[in-house]
Amino acid sequence: MNEEVLSRLRRLGVVKGARQLRPPSVTAGVGTAMNRLATNDAPPLLEHLLPGGRVVETDDGGCFVIDRVYPVQHRHGPDALADLLVARPDVAARYLPDSRVGLSLVSRFDFRDFLFLDTETTGLAGAGTLAFMVGVAFFESRPGAPEPDAFVVRQYFLRDHGDELAMLRQLDELVASKAGLVTFNGRSFDVPLLDNRYVMNRLRSRLPDLPHIDLLPPARRLYRARLGSCALSALEQNLLGLRRTEEDAPGWLIPSLYYQYLRTGDARELTRVFYHNQMDMLSMVTLAARIFRQLADSRCDEAMDQVSLAHWQADLGLRDLAEQSLRASLDADLPLEAYHLALHRLGELLKATGRRAEAVVVWQQIAVTSGGDVTAHVELAKHYEWHERDIPTAVEWTQRALTLLDRRPLTPNTRLARVELLHRLQRLQGKLVSKQ
Repeated sequence: MNEEVLSRLRRLGVVKGARQLRPPSVTAGVGTAMNRLATNDAPPLLEHLLPGGRVVETDDGGCFVIDRVYPVQHRHGPDALADLLVARPDVAARYLPDSRVGLSLVSRFDFRDFLFLDTETTGLAGAGTLAFMVGVAFFESRPGAPEPDAFVVRQYFLRDHGDELAMLRQLDELVASKAGLVTFNGRSFDVPLLDNRYVMNRLRSRLPDLPHIDLLPPARRLYRARLGSCALSALEQNLLGLRRTEEDAPGWLIPSLYYQYLRTGDARELTRVFYHNQMDMLSMVTLAARIFRQLADSRCDEAMDQVSLAHWQADLGLRDLAEQSLRASLDADLPLEAYHLALHRLGELLKATGRRAEAVVVWQQIAVTSGGDVTAHVELAKHYEWHERDIPTAVEWTQRALTLLDRRPLTPNTRLARVELLHRLQRLQGKLVSKQ
């Protein structure tokens, strides 16, 4: 195929693979090739752009692979990679029901036996979506070393679609040596996508069989109330105190950078994708260390997160831990709204465990400091009506609730609450008359 045809195909967006299609400026003549080298218009090779990268050849073809090795004491933001080594994966078993069975089987392992995984893809979904880069990371020990002393970030990259089978086989060999998997949103995206690519290549993937910790659900449970967005980029900035350099590529741009590489053979912009994926891997480690420390200690760095942890524990039926977390958050500096949320949940726990006298104290705290919420007033009215048989006090709390509602704007919710309170007051006053 002559150069003119190649150039036309490139302009039309037809891709045969970056290895087979040379840049349009390349001609078959030796003299022209020498001129091209002299004018430096040839795109540099991946191996030159990414020192240490190499093409690993297998019976199924070759795949570009690059390893970056960090000491375990390397700090990514304020946290060190080694911080995760003191955590145990089975701590997550009671917090992540989807992973509970698998994690209970790895109680004798720790995170030195786990694989971190993140993909860069040609799209967000669909049968044709391809993972053109698979980043994996793992702790490693030198021969004879009792503890891991290095953290390896390995990136598999498809120079074109023909590399996929070789990449999948190399990935499978690594997965076979690991006890579990850590991802960020990998349960719903990365693992199903890769599993589908294994099927398309008539292979069986080991990934779905591994005990799997997806960091996105616990991050949402712990930090969404305080931070809002729980995208990894947002957590890096607002939780981990990280700022990426200008080498980074935004996620939405990454597919087009790969397609540009396939069309032109020029990998210079792709170095930004390698950097992006590498930072994702490191951030997963320090995020996991932060999450697992807080789950193990049942103690968060921020009072708002402590309230979120308590809600999570209460939802899972871990009442003792939830009460401990709520009381810890109430001892800290909380915004008034979060303070009331913590008190409400503590009151519910005390009521559910039959400790009504303690719950009354909590409801009174809410009622005294509330600017418009009458929930605690209603709980107190119910308590004094049905448990203390103190009808005058029940009437008093109902009247206080009505007074509080009168100060609020009239809305469908306040109108309904007022109707219910008036009905309660009427019934209580009837009981007083009957008693007299």
